[in-house]
Amino acid sequence: MGMFKKQVYLLVALLSVSGCSSATTYSVRKPLDVDVIANLPTTLDESSGIAIVNGKVWSHNDSGSKNQIYQLSPDFKTITKTLTVQNSRNYDWEALAQSQRYLYIGDTGNNSTRRNGGIIYKVSLSSLNNKRTVKPVSTLRYRFKDFEHGKTYQHNFDSEAMTIVDDQLWLFSKNWQDEHTKLYRLNPIKKQQMVAPEGNYPVKGLITSADYDPNTSTLVLLGYRKEVLLGYSFIWLIKVRDNQIDWSTAKYKRLRIYSQWEAVNWYKDNQLLITSEKNPLAKAMIATVDVSSLMKGSE
Repeated sequence: MGMFKKQVYLLVALLSVSGCSSATTYSVRKPLDVDVIANLPTTLDESSGIAIVNGKVWSHNDSGSKNQIYQLSPDFKTITKTLTVQNSRNYDWEALAQSQRYLYIGDTGNNSTRRNGGIIYKVSLSSLNNKRTVKPVSTLRYRFKDFEHGKTYQHNFDSEAMTIVDDQLWLFSKNWQDEHTKLYRLNPIKKQQMVAPEGNYPVKGLITSADYDPNTSTLVLLGYRKEVLLGYSFIWLIKVRDNQIDWSTAKYKRLRIYSQWEAVNWYKDNQLLITSEKNPLAKAMIATVDVSSLMKGSE
């Protein structure tokens, strides 16, 4: 979240000094195209999580924003419903994940390591039909078994990516220090739990979102490099076999548009739906990424 914006502000300043014209995109070698559908409504300038429930797209803002989730119109340009999540606080909401019956709202962000762990609100999908409010059926609290305090943006205990795999909540860390990601598995029923990493993966950047497609057994990880001038956004596609990540199948691809892409969800026809936060160079956006070539193994 905040670190990306600081980098973009610095980039703007450097471009101004050098006399270069600012742009929201630049080319990288064989990147995947990002097809921007719309600018998100200003209410969702800090979009950090996304879920698709019965064909409807839901999102929310991150740290310090209201404890609300928003349903988007079919063209993604307006908000058609706002639901306040009772008995909750948006300390740093970063992710949405869904099962057949529940929506999970991840208060998991931890840029400053002020807390060991986080909170996940479990909401019934049927309650999304309510008019104004939803009440979580359960609140899950977790702590990291391997936790160590660190300086802001210089540690490995931030987490912004969450998805459901075989009735488990998979949480991925955003490692500011080594640009890897750790996998933590959470029990979606247990209200208090201590979690230890079950894998450490060299993703070469900061992971901001994840989603799993059970139909193709494919996990997608979304992230970006933290360099100021030569940074870029990227995805990983990885197969999951027997409830385990098969890193030998991992495919990596840069995205043509470098922005603060914060949320990803499998969409349709081998497409990903992604959202970004507003930054000094661009408004908050929603876009699709076609990964057909990666899924078919042609790249």
